[in-house]
Amino acid sequence: MEVLVNKNMGVVFPEYGPAMMWNTQYGMMSRDMGGMTEYQQPSGPMTVSATQAAAIAHQWLAQNKPGTTIEVPDQFPGYYTIHFQQNGTMAGMLSVNGYTGQAWYHTWHGKAIRVLEVSE
Repeated sequence: MEVLVNKNMGVVFPEYGPAMMWNTQYGMMSRDMGGMTEYQQPSGPMTVSATQAAAIAHQWLAQNKPGTTIEVPDQFPGYYTIHFQQNGTMAGMLSVNGYTGQAWYHTWHGKAIRVLEVSE
C-alpha cells in the first residue's frame, strides 16, 4: 500500500490515484460496492510483468518527460509504481496497471523528501 504523510501535521493517508483505484487488495475497488458500478475488478495474477511495466513507463516518459531515467518498478496488488529521475534526482512517479498496461502519471506530489519502504 502506498501512503502519503503530511509533513506539517503527521497525518497518514492512502495515496491518491492508483493506490486507491487499482490496488486490488486495499483500494476502493477491492470492496463490494453493492452494484453501484459496472467496474469489473481484475483477479488472478497480473498479466503485465515488471519488465513490461518498465518498458511502458520508459515509453510514456520518453514522450512526456524527455531526459528522465526510471528506477526498478515497485509491485503492488494490481499495479506497479516507478520512480523516475532527472539529473540524478528523483523527479516523479508513474504507475502502470498490472492488467491493462495503462500509465498514470502522479501529478499531486510536490518535491520528494523521503521514500520509506516498510514491511509487515
